[in-house]
Amino acid sequence: MKTLILLVFIISSLPAQQKSLDKVSLQLMWLDQFQFAGYYMAKEKGFYEEAGLDVDIKKFKYEMDTVEEVLSARATFGVGRSSLIKFHSEGKKVVLISAIFQSSPLTLVSLASSNISSVKDFANRKIMLTKNAMNTASINAMIMSNGADESQIIFKEHTFDFEELLDGRVDLYAGYTSNEPFLLEKKGIPYKLFFPKNEGFDFYSDLLFTSDKEVHDNPKRVDIFRKSSLKGWQYAFDNIDETVKLIHEKYNSQNKSIEALFFEAKELKKLAFSQNIKLGEISEKKVLRIFDVYKIMGLAKNSLDVQDFIFKSPSSIITTKELNYLKSKKEISICVIPSFLPYSAIEDGKFVGIGAGTLKIVEKKISTTFKLVNTKSWKESLQKAKNGECDLFPIIESTPLRKKYIKFTTPYFEESLVVVTDNSKNYILDVNTVLDKEFSIVKGYSFIETLRKKYPEIKLNLVSSRKEGFLGVENGKYYGHIDSMMTSAYYMQQYSKVNLKISGQFEDSIKISFGVRADDEILFEIFEKVAKSIKPQDIQKVLNEWVSINYTNGNYFEYIKNVLIFVLVIGIVFLYRQYLLNKKNKELEKLQRELVELNISLESKVEDAVSEIVKKDAFLLQQSRLAQMGEMLSMIAHQWKQPLSSISAMQISIRMAIELEKYDFNDKNQRQEFLEFLNKKLNKIGANTQNLSQIISDFSDFYKPNKKSKVMLLDGAIMKACNLVEESISVNHITLNLDLNSKASIKLHENEFMQVVLNILSNAKDQLINKSIVNGLINLKSYDEGAYSIVEISDNAGGIEENIISKIFDPYFSTKLEKNGTGLGLYMSKKILEDYHNGSVRVKNIKDGVVFIIKIGIEETDEK
Repeated sequence: MKTLILLVFIISSLPAQQKSLDKVSLQLMWLDQFQFAGYYMAKEKGFYEEAGLDVDIKKFKYEMDTVEEVLSARATFGVGRSSLIKFHSEGKKVVLISAIFQSSPLTLVSLASSNISSVKDFANRKIMLTKNAMNTASINAMIMSNGADESQIIFKEHTFDFEELLDGRVDLYAGYTSNEPFLLEKKGIPYKLFFPKNEGFDFYSDLLFTSDKEVHDNPKRVDIFRKSSLKGWQYAFDNIDETVKLIHEKYNSQNKSIEALFFEAKELKKLAFSQNIKLGEISEKKVLRIFDVYKIMGLAKNSLDVQDFIFKSPSSIITTKELNYLKSKKEISICVIPSFLPYSAIEDGKFVGIGAGTLKIVEKKISTTFKLVNTKSWKESLQKAKNGECDLFPIIESTPLRKKYIKFTTPYFEESLVVVTDNSKNYILDVNTVLDKEFSIVKGYSFIETLRKKYPEIKLNLVSSRKEGFLGVENGKYYGHIDSMMTSAYYMQQYSKVNLKISGQFEDSIKISFGVRADDEILFEIFEKVAKSIKPQDIQKVLNEWVSINYTNGNYFEYIKNVLIFVLVIGIVFLYRQYLLNKKNKELEKLQRELVELNISLESKVEDAVSEIVKKDAFLLQQSRLAQMGEMLSMIAHQWKQPLSSISAMQISIRMAIELEKYDFNDKNQRQEFLEFLNKKLNKIGANTQNLSQIISDFSDFYKPNKKSKVMLLDGAIMKACNLVEESISVNHITLNLDLNSKASIKLHENEFMQVVLNILSNAKDQLINKSIVNGLINLKSYDEGAYSIVEISDNAGGIEENIISKIFDPYFSTKLEKNGTGLGLYMSKKILEDYHNGSVRVKNIKDGVVFIIKIGIEETDEK
């Protein structure tokens, strides 16, 4: 007896066989510190292990791309920034799981001794910032919204050497509110923080994320990891002393002090529970507002689908009441079409096909068991549904008759209705053109009546099976067989030797839904939610397992047609232009012969010719102005970009404040704080609006033709022209040097003369850009010399080839034809100077470039 008791004791003392843990990994985005405390504690306190996970927390390495680590499956989960929002919009398959910090700790720090009191004081100051604009978008938006000119700010790549701020090598340092302020307070150095959140740009930080593949393949594991991690974070914030001690001893690659870790913990806790938001919560509205900021900054161009972007717990689509219902029901009986592959079939007592694949998707969304009701025909399945023996049809189309005993969910998939013909038939561009032909269709199909209603003249021959219909097409009995895309493609795959192809499709489609017994309202509500939650890509994966489709694509023919039409139109235009030129040349030759043969009055003909030339020059001048308008509009767009972006950024900051309910309007102090915030933003919007108005005034003045000349200083007109293009030149990193010394008063058609200057400056800019000249330079100088005022415009773009330099003032001569050059700019510049200003222009190559020399006669005048 004692031996038996001892044996029982020994057996009971042996460790129980452990259930194998699911191995996953988490990639951090920075070096060890309290910033990742929740993950450390979830691992150390056994929260991950309790959930069945063996988590490897992977250290950060410099130059590491956390997003790429996750997408390449080198890590299962990652910690990232708000830039994940932009990456998702570009097609990177990342999914947000939780937002650990509701507000980002990212800030700009300056020393009080630098006397930087506002963002506008950033001008001519040096800011240490990472080059990755995505990581600092909130800071850039803060700068933009305050109207600061970024071109006057000196940006330096981040070295993460805090000494550079302390010894004055930089004026502002991008850091975290949880780190750098502690270092300054420790040293007793006064400082100022410029916090994007205070300007309305409240970004998330430390977003827990994973790949779309992980969510699709292991949604429950993602949910378990999320819950365990948040449990770890809650523990870390509730037990800061214990957590700090653990990090200091075990996770301290930066050798932070206990004091520094305490400071970090308290600051981060404020950001994690900002505005009393639940730990880890992600707001769709906030995600969209952050994406708006990226778009305004020019960092994002696509749209964003937040539904696919934010992870939803597998159980979150159904309520507690519905969950309890499923538990009590235990299993759901399903009826199917027993022989309708690839959609549905019963083989060896098991449900197979696309419908079975769809149920596997459902099982990942709701925890339940499905029981197949065996039937031998579709008719029998429908009868069992009428008898109340079926809870669910996983794949079915709605019809008026079926609605009497089945409730249909929102369709989760739409299937095309196609025409299958033999290979000799052409693609059917429009089914209406073949309705006089004979078609076969399987009897009993739900869409037969739909086709007959829409196409009364259609000739449908009912067949007992798809095989019968296809054989009828092959032997010429029927022109085509009408069926669903998937079933047709599946049949042709199974019988690869058939001489058939999918040749066209109807506008109509078959809408596939879940069918639920009409008297089970709760089950219907559950599957309505499931139907709406199914993603197209999920269904597509199931379809790909059964069918690969290869059919003649009408869109391709449409594309070829459009290309041919385009080529034909271009050809016609070209031939017509040649025709007009030949016609004009023949007319001129005829005119010349008539002048010689008939000896017409020379004076009369000269007068007519001059009139023609004047008309032609007016036309060419207009062409030149129109050609230049594109360049001018580009300049306007560029100069509008800064104020418009600033206005948009401020509008978003106001929307974020209102939509995210950052202010409690029932609280008098918070209401006043909001009004002050709003007033500040509106004043800035007003100032930017005035700026936009002035830009339009400046450019619109240029387009008013000067019919009369006026006496003015030459340098004044030059300065007005330079002001219009200064932005477009500087943005391309080209230096424009002005050396203006003309003192003479000149009779000018101001806008026409400005056009000359703009043409030459624009050509110089284009040459410098096209030749990728480093340190591009344009020099413009003016001076008086005898009876002339001289303007010289030179560049360092390498000069003009000697074999063409004599032709550049000829009409329609251009070296930029592939870039829509008209060949009129320099020709009209020459005409304007000669005909309007008693002047001239010439060009010559110099060292490293070319110089245009403009001479304008100084006329004596009594006008002052």
